[in-house]
Amino acid sequence: MKLRNTAIALGVGAATAAGLSLLKVDKPVVIGSTAVVVGAALMIALRDEGNLNKKVRDYEYFFNRAQDKFEVANYKEAILDYSKALELSPAEICLVYSMRGNAKCNLGDLDGAISDQNKALDFDPLYADGYFYRSSAKFKMGDFAGAIEDYTKVIEINPTDSDAFFNRANVKKESGDLNGAYEDWKKGAELGDEDAAKLLKEHCE
Repeated sequence: MKLRNTAIALGVGAATAAGLSLLKVDKPVVIGSTAVVVGAALMIALRDEGNLNKKVRDYEYFFNRAQDKFEVANYKEAILDYSKALELSPAEICLVYSMRGNAKCNLGDLDGAISDQNKALDFDPLYADGYFYRSSAKFKMGDFAGAIEDYTKVIEINPTDSDAFFNRANVKKESGDLNGAYEDWKKGAELGDEDAAKLLKEHCE
């Protein structure tokens, strides 16, 4: 199974999300509508005078520092900085909630991870990565049905997301649905996912 690299425009940092034993990092994230919302919020704030300008700079500082800490697996400190960034952000940015959720997931706080992904999705219901990472936490909890439901939502938002097909196939396999896994590996392989093609050959030929 796979996790992704998470990045965002506007110079507010990038992070590599890693941690679940069956997941691996490989492909860049589709930010979707969030980047537009974030850009608008930051640009509005930057046009204002005084404290708001400083607040945006402070927000970027804490967010970027959190990303740096995440990359070196200092998840406890990253969570503190993500929380500070949320206090300072010009809008409740779903990326920050999602990244804090990933840090919590890597520390084993699965309920906290799901709660943060829920907050990300409250902010932007079309934020595919919120569903993607929430499904990872659900998978670790053994909630295979919930994980499949979230990967399905990712695919509804982005039908060419090979990572979601690959991961959903593996969850289906774990739950005993080999036929369903076959269909998802096949679709992932059609989308160019070499790992999906390999598992399709191993398990279904």
